[in-house]
Amino acid sequence: MIRFILLFIFLSSCDSHTVEQIPVVVPAGLVVPEEMVYIPAGEFIMGDAEEPKTYGGKPVTSGAYLMDRYEVSHEDYKKLNPEHSFSPKKARWPVAFMMFAEAEAFCQAQGKRLPTEVEWEKAARGTDGRKWPWKIYITHPNNGFSGFMPEPVDKRPEWISPYGIYGMGHNVWEWVAGDYKLEGAVDEKIFKVVRGGLLQTHLTIQFSPTWFRNWMDPSAKLNFMGFRCAKDV
Repeated sequence: MIRFILLFIFLSSCDSHTVEQIPVVVPAGLVVPEEMVYIPAGEFIMGDAEEPKTYGGKPVTSGAYLMDRYEVSHEDYKKLNPEHSFSPKKARWPVAFMMFAEAEAFCQAQGKRLPTEVEWEKAARGTDGRKWPWKIYITHPNNGFSGFMPEPVDKRPEWISPYGIYGMGHNVWEWVAGDYKLEGAVDEKIFKVVRGGLLQTHLTIQFSPTWFRNWMDPSAKLNFMGFRCAKDV
């Protein structure tokens, strides 16, 4: 019984821990929109040494940029696309069934753009090379999160990135501005990189590491595909 209680306390603490945030100083005169986060220029570790499809766990330097704190929600999307319809109960759910071009167009209409892979990964993992945005690994929790359905974009503060960005490893996959070439492919078809969703089969579900690169046909419209925007400083 004591062993069970200790295990429960450990699992509970893993799921409810506070993610340590990276101190960020916003340059004087720069106005950061309420829905965005400032990511400063500097070096971080990108990729993983054991994953050949990544950058290999090497240092990469990025410029400064802004990143949406949340994935684009249905209510966000409707502000620029009045014909967009959805259940009121899902207003804060991530908008889905968006092709790459539609996601790109939405960002551009706001003077933004889709993030690059470098920008997305740095925002997700910070500067200490962490594998998970929240740093401490937890298995799929039994806390009402099935993983087979998205959640509101502003839910799960215990799973935010070290820059305070939500949904970078457990909600929907996100389009980024990067191409993906399939190894051994006989044609020259170009796929687009997607980041931050869940790795799932019909029986299991797992969080995706911060460095994990997935790919998708840019014309795909799926219920687990969403996006967020970035902006130059």
